Amino acid sequence: MLDTRAVMRSLPLVVSVLGRKYGVTVTIGGTEAYTDGTTIHLPALPVDVPDIFLALARGYIDHEAAHLRDTDFTALKAANLTPLEHHVWNIIEDWRVENRLVTAFPGCRGNFDWLIEHFFGGKATGTTDEPAVLFLNWLLLTVRAWDVPAIGKHRDTIAVRLNKVCPGLLTRMACAVEAVRTSCASTTEAIVHARAIVAELGKATQTPPSASGTNPDTSQAGGDPEGGAGNGNQPTASPWERIRNLLHAQEDELPQEFGAILGKALKREAPASDGQPVNVATVTHKVSWDLHPDDIAEAKRASTALRTRLHGLLQAATISRTHGARSGRLDPRRLHRIATDDARIFMRKGTRVGINTAVHLLLDCSGSMTPNIRLASTACHAVASALETVSINVAITAFPASHDPASTEQKTVGRLVRHGQRVHPRLKVAAVGTTPLAESLWWVMQEMLPLREARKLILLLTDGDPDTPTCALEAIRHAERLGFEVYAIGISAVNILQHLPGRHRTINTMAELAPAMFGLLQGALVGRRAT
Repeated sequence: MLDTRAVMRSLPLVVSVLGRKYGVTVTIGGTEAYTDGTTIHLPALPVDVPDIFLALARGYIDHEAAHLRDTDFTALKAANLTPLEHHVWNIIEDWRVENRLVTAFPGCRGNFDWLIEHFFGGKATGTTDEPAVLFLNWLLLTVRAWDVPAIGKHRDTIAVRLNKVCPGLLTRMACAVEAVRTSCASTTEAIVHARAIVAELGKATQTPPSASGTNPDTSQAGGDPEGGAGNGNQPTASPWERIRNLLHAQEDELPQEFGAILGKALKREAPASDGQPVNVATVTHKVSWDLHPDDIAEAKRASTALRTRLHGLLQAATISRTHGARSGRLDPRRLHRIATDDARIFMRKGTRVGINTAVHLLLDCSGSMTPNIRLASTACHAVASALETVSINVAITAFPASHDPASTEQKTVGRLVRHGQRVHPRLKVAAVGTTPLAESLWWVMQEMLPLREARKLILLLTDGDPDTPTCALEAIRHAERLGFEVYAIGISAVNILQHLPGRHRTINTMAELAPAMFGLLQGALVGRRAT
């Protein structure tokens, strides 16, 4: 049984939960946090993280998932916005899609409120008096205060400072900005509002009140507290001119959008790790062929032997018994209990709960497996077939799925049989590449997490040691802390097996498979450690 509290503290599994919840793909690996339009990428991170960092990661996924689910990137590209229009659109669209996500998943509201307060609360005003920066911060905080009124005081402080150097500007802008709040149901409408706000800004700076020239500001251009750039204007330009120059600003002269700010914060505030950080394998296609008929026949023989033992094991685990009850069918053998006021004179049948288990076979397809890959593939077919016949939810995954010698970050797995899919003989695969066991174990944990079975077993078939033994051992230990159970069949001697005492067997031929597997499964499937 998985430890729910431990799962929600484990960042790799939290990421998996959120990705499935929102219907988006989230990967963990590399050094950067970013979104490419289809997938959310998180950097490799430690297993255990502090609460604030966990909140940042959750908020980043919520924010980017909102865009992936609801932003029309085709419409955005077709709009061909200017840099300022795009910046204003980002402010509006962030607010719009986040609220759309909250409508579908109300629990997100707390995450978004925390993010807004964290980034735009006490430090949002900064110390700059640069009019262009003040205006953009005022616009941002005005929109964000619609959901988190507490930051309204910071917006008002900025408004007071801006009104001193550009009196009347915010009065003219208020109507165009407020229109967003009452009518913005799509990306296209957000584009329309962004253009309207920029157009109104252009009009306001072209015809400023005559009093605007009475209080010139000659301070240097500043930046917002989260990395926004200044507008590069000359120090002697008037406040109105400096705001007008926003209309022609380039992308690198404007503040970063919120998603980029969150991504930088994740990288900056990532906690130090004593060991190597966690990377999670990604899924790609693994070429496979039907097993040779001779191998299928051998697998069938081994499967039959294993199935026979498992059936006996299952029957023993689910044997029906009768017991006394206060209602049900009258049992004449218990009528004597009436004399002692014992109402348990009825008979009720009961069935002891049997096997409620999912098993995931993780097949090592690294280059070192070349002499043994035929044996290992055949073994997978035999084991999976036997487990399927006793109603165990079984899957088979190969690792690595592909091998790119030039890549140091990409670790892959390939699905051969999915959970819920019928076992088939298309399991002949090539052995090539390294042994990314740690990354593959994390992926399997993510894959098994939503399964309804109470117990989740990972069965590794391998002949060699992982690329990073320390990370693999940590993944195994973390899996056990979460409630997964890890077992292994070693083909010849494998050093990693020493870290699975009582949970591994070694085989050299198919004839050894049935007794080795039964030695593991008879303990695993009824809740006892194999010895």
